Amino acid sequence: MMKIWNPQYQMLDHWRGIAALWVMLFHGFGTTYDEALSPLAEGLKAIAAPGWLGVHLFFVISGYCITASVYNLRLKQGNTWDFLQNRFWRLFPIYWLALLATLILNIISSPFNNVPIGNFISTSWQWWLGNILLIQPYLGVSYYVIVYWSLVVEIGFYLIVAILLFTESCTNTKTAVFIGLTLGVISILLGGTGFTQIGALAAWSEFLCGALAFAALFAQSQNRVYIHYFAIGSILILGAVSLGMNFIGVGNWLWFSVLFALGLYLLYKLDKPLADMKILHWLKFTGLMSYSLYLLHVPLQGRVINLGSRFISEEDPLFLLLQVLGWAVAIIGSCLFYRFVEKPINDWRYRRRSVSL
Repeated sequence: MMKIWNPQYQMLDHWRGIAALWVMLFHGFGTTYDEALSPLAEGLKAIAAPGWLGVHLFFVISGYCITASVYNLRLKQGNTWDFLQNRFWRLFPIYWLALLATLILNIISSPFNNVPIGNFISTSWQWWLGNILLIQPYLGVSYYVIVYWSLVVEIGFYLIVAILLFTESCTNTKTAVFIGLTLGVISILLGGTGFTQIGALAAWSEFLCGALAFAALFAQSQNRVYIHYFAIGSILILGAVSLGMNFIGVGNWLWFSVLFALGLYLLYKLDKPLADMKILHWLKFTGLMSYSLYLLHVPLQGRVINLGSRFISEEDPLFLLLQVLGWAVAIIGSCLFYRFVEKPINDWRYRRRSVSL
């Protein structure tokens, strides 16, 4: 008989905070990566330069959390439709309000940045439909904010998981797991094609790393040795294949996601002591509002830097202070958005879910 296990991993909030801040730093330097800045700014730029890897951290975290969500759903005898509804209410309402806030911000700031208002409002219905429903690559339209591409990938993850859940309900768990792992292999082969229409499938192996980390910890809690080592072995195989692909010239960053997933697995025993450290509590809060920060950091810090760069050149040591101001505005604005928008919506979602299941 299966023992009930609490899949909560408290430090994941901290890791979300790290990922969100890293991505924010990366975008903060914008087009200055090929420019010479002050020595201190160059040091920060070196840390920020690989900040796009924060998105890969998010993919692994998503794999763990969505698998944990499916586990809890099964305990409550939920179905595929329940899963899709929960994911919809988690992602779209907050995204729509962030999109609206960005539109308003761009319109208000346009006179100060010498940019016509028309540049911020498209007349194409395909553009509006694509950005409202997060189907931009399928309609061939641009993302209103550059970071929206990863949300399209995330929705793809949800749809793949929903298909696997439906498959399990029609067949059995082993068939669904086999399909999920097979998609992981296909994902590696597609990894070098970029994140376009097949973004979710190309990144599925990274999501799978997080799911396998959950599976390993769950199997360990149930004393199911075979499944435990199978999950860990699968992560290692994904890493080995990734390194092999890089060796033959097919670049991918799956190995980075593999290392992160293994790190999550190994650090699980230290989860509570690390999460209880007061010095890290600010990072936990940053993780809690990471979705708001991820959605809003580009438009908020972008407006500050665009306006300030009219008076301060990139070579000026004061340019770093301008960037710091941009980050501060992004964090404060995102914090307010989280407090008055994201948190109330999530609280409502939790109440709704507890009633429906």
